[in-house]
Amino acid sequence: MVGPGRHEESHRALLVGVAHYASRKPLQVDEDLGDIAAVEPGLAELRKALSEGGVFDEDGIEVLSSPGVEQFENCLGHARDRTDGLLLVYFAGHGIADTRAGGDGRLLLGLRDAKVEDGPGFPGWIRWEDVLNRLRSGKSRPRHTVVILDCCYAGNASGAWEALDVEDQKRVSLLLAVQKNQRIDAGDATTPTPYTAQLVRQLGQSGDEFGGEAGGPVTLGMLQKRLSESLKSFRTVGGREWSPQACRQDAAEDEILSRPARGGGERNDPPPDGPDPGPVRRPGLARIVTAALLAAMVALTAGLWWALSGDSHGAGPGASCANHPPLELRVLTDPDLGPAVRKAADSFMASDANKDGDRCHRTGITVYSAGAAETVDAFRTQYGEWAHAGRSGFNPVGTVGPQPDVWIPASSASAHRAQDEGSNQSSVLTLDFDDRHPLAYAPMVVLVPEQLAEADGRRAGRKLAELMTAMKEKDKQTEVRRADPRYTDAGLAAARGLYGTDTPRTVELGQRRQGRPAPTGEGLVCALARGTDAGARAADRRTAVLAAEPTLGQYRHCAGETGVTRVAEYPSDVPGLDPAFVHVRWNDARRDEGERDRAVQRFRDWLVSDQGRAAFRDEAFRDGPQTPFPSAAPGLRANPGPMPRPLSADEAADTLEKYRQANDASRVRFLLDSSGSMSRWWDGPNGAREILRQSLSRFGPEDVYGVWGVASTGSGTPYHELLAFGTHGSWAGNADKNEQDKAAEAGRKVDDAEPELSSTADTGGALREALNGMPRGDEDDGHPQMVVVLTDDQGNDRMSAGQRDDLVSFVAGRKVPVVMVSFGSAGCLKDRLDLRVAEASGGRCLDARDDLARDLGAEISHVAQGH
Repeated sequence: MVGPGRHEESHRALLVGVAHYASRKPLQVDEDLGDIAAVEPGLAELRKALSEGGVFDEDGIEVLSSPGVEQFENCLGHARDRTDGLLLVYFAGHGIADTRAGGDGRLLLGLRDAKVEDGPGFPGWIRWEDVLNRLRSGKSRPRHTVVILDCCYAGNASGAWEALDVEDQKRVSLLLAVQKNQRIDAGDATTPTPYTAQLVRQLGQSGDEFGGEAGGPVTLGMLQKRLSESLKSFRTVGGREWSPQACRQDAAEDEILSRPARGGGERNDPPPDGPDPGPVRRPGLARIVTAALLAAMVALTAGLWWALSGDSHGAGPGASCANHPPLELRVLTDPDLGPAVRKAADSFMASDANKDGDRCHRTGITVYSAGAAETVDAFRTQYGEWAHAGRSGFNPVGTVGPQPDVWIPASSASAHRAQDEGSNQSSVLTLDFDDRHPLAYAPMVVLVPEQLAEADGRRAGRKLAELMTAMKEKDKQTEVRRADPRYTDAGLAAARGLYGTDTPRTVELGQRRQGRPAPTGEGLVCALARGTDAGARAADRRTAVLAAEPTLGQYRHCAGETGVTRVAEYPSDVPGLDPAFVHVRWNDARRDEGERDRAVQRFRDWLVSDQGRAAFRDEAFRDGPQTPFPSAAPGLRANPGPMPRPLSADEAADTLEKYRQANDASRVRFLLDSSGSMSRWWDGPNGAREILRQSLSRFGPEDVYGVWGVASTGSGTPYHELLAFGTHGSWAGNADKNEQDKAAEAGRKVDDAEPELSSTADTGGALREALNGMPRGDEDDGHPQMVVVLTDDQGNDRMSAGQRDDLVSFVAGRKVPVVMVSFGSAGCLKDRLDLRVAEASGGRCLDARDDLARDLGAEISHVAQGH
């Protein structure tokens, strides 16, 4: 059984390095910005220093090599949400300063697809403010986050940090490679950048080597002092003294980043005898000879090999690895599998199977996840757009991520459905997999509050309907929930099981009554555990969750002191999961095809070996449907008897179609604040018009939606129609041309909208009108409904306290979810009207601290029939 308990803090490090940029032309600002070869050895050496430092476990260090913006943001959010102790985020790559807003200039970090071109946007770059907001948002946050920026203009990050409130400043600290408005040299291609080289060196030296406690740890305050001292003789590109910066509260000075063994200078570090005049260090002849003679005292042959194979610091055989960095594989997986695949990948990378004759890593692996249904659609129907980013139409890079080398769906059914032998798919990519030998197996289980569970002998071998009836006999209000069937294969298998207990329409109405669908089983059961008021605690005690068996182990980390104790019951008629290894070959990626194929094969061979299967067993996956656990974790059964076969492709397709029909088409009304104050938020990649346009692309041909412009001069109606309420075709690449043309016309109408400079917005009045237009009572036929308000909140300030209270009460009575999208950074703070309206309606509040385009798209996806 799993119940409330305490656990040690989890520490994680996310190391992000952008060595390679996709643009074939040099990036032009005032200088060329090309690839940065020094980033790759820096990533390798920093990972080594952290793994040996005693603070971060090997499986708690993730390396992200040359990611795009979407992948970077996803990994950043994942690291934040999975850490409750210390989170270290390191970035090395290009940085530029956007000076259009005046002052010192906003820092932009360049990801893989970064370009600088004419126009208001910076495609492929991410604003530092957005990174900072993402780190301090989310339902769960690390105790302390330390961000290290090794890029030009890194000091320009300080302005956004100084604008934080004191509580956020206490939880986030910055180490910045250089002062404001200064560029820095990356140094030699075979060694880390100068700043990272010193960072690695100082992390490896104990406190007594810099005036600290003998044999003591390296703290944040101590590290900053060391970095400043060690870079004194270096100069920026502009000729100024190189001065690393830090932003932190005093209490953060003692945060421990490393616990090196005393005498840590014996690692592969630069010599401690003061800095050389330039960023590239070269040893003298005497040092090489001395090293060889000392080695000869042990073994002459080994000593000569050491001297010849070492790097410029005489560091020995391991140092030669910097000259041939590992080939990077991208591994896409199901969100439920993410933790298990990441741990397995980390174990593989550290294993002998991933080392060459010089003991160097042959392969690096980046693991990322995306919604299961969107991934299948991307492979099956959007492969052309995926392979050729930049074409018009829906592009999977924005929703699924970059092109993977390996795909690991949680069910072989997804792999089968992704194949489209009747199309031109094979001209773009091939999907190679063997469903006869899955990587693991996971049955679906009902995670039942202990007081509602059956006796141990009756928890397996019975149909889902019988188990549900037994629960209701103990508590008539008992409900069984499942995650979004479009987001994970486990959610889809759960939907399949529930559709065997009642009609799909009835099942889906019941699911909607219980609230918005959670993306994953872990997210659902943990959300129940985190509820603090009386109503939430009661819901937790009476709600069971149908999810994959490993979810119970994940629940241990979030149950805390409030979550109920849960046990697993094993329905005999709900198909299970069989994760498959899919080798994705892209026909236009031939440059390193042979080496990449060998790397993929090595990874697969390791995953199906005893070591690889053990990695999945550690995450509570089974070796096969009839394979018992050697020892079951609390709440699980080692051998529950015969278990159902895995979900089939036909069952998956049938279930998704029934889900679509059960939810019917949606009705969504958008209210776009078109007042004069919105002009500053109107255009650009994160502007109101573009975010709205992206949201419309989520709808299918039967969805009903419309757009009002909310602006008035104080008399008459508070809105005007921009797009009539009705169906507007589909943006999907496989839709009929007529449907695509209708969708394009809807997009043009949104593009033509402009703010009315002399008007103001009565968003409260428009919201009342929109909700009054939605069916209710006998007119409500169960179709999903939603109202979306996009605003800068200026209209809220013109409402009295009584008017705001009346609006919240009105919204609560209509029971239609309202998604409030605020372009300010404070719209969703406690007691603000946007948050009150969203919570009263059962909707969601989004503000500038969120990724507005992505998160609004996710909300639309909950009700729309399109992507």
